[in-house]
Amino acid sequence: MTENLNFETQGGSWCHNNDQKKCEKYGRLYDWKTAKNVCPSGWHLPSDEEFTMLTNSLGGKSVAEKMRSKSGWDDYKGKSWNGTNISGFSALPGGSRDIEGSFTSSGSAGFWWSSTGSGNKQAISRYIMSGDSVVWSYTTLIDYGFSVRCIKN
Repeated sequence: MTENLNFETQGGSWCHNNDQKKCEKYGRLYDWKTAKNVCPSGWHLPSDEEFTMLTNSLGGKSVAEKMRSKSGWDDYKGKSWNGTNISGFSALPGGSRDIEGSFTSSGSAGFWWSSTGSGNKQAISRYIMSGDSVVWSYTTLIDYGFSVRCIKN
């Protein structure tokens, strides 16, 4: 998919700041358990290995600009952090929801779940921040709310 999933579920998904307009722009945020089951039939949540294959095909970890959408990222001190989107990933900064229910980083960072678990109540995610060239891999508590991208089986 070339956009963040925006499918409302019965629990486990949210619009950033509970604002429907944020869902329309950035897609919904999902906890990991919901993320693993929300992709439509014939699609799946990518594994950490599949994310690594994508970044490696683009040149390694420092490819955030190639994955960022051409618009939608916050400007900071007059400098736009919009990308080239050479990859077609069209990354948008949907922000996140923490385990306390607080929302953060909409407009300045994007976080995506992988299907790869990591120990007790953790999973591997990827994130891109404004002004940073790296696509980061991070182990996160599964109760956080992050964006979802589905890939075709």
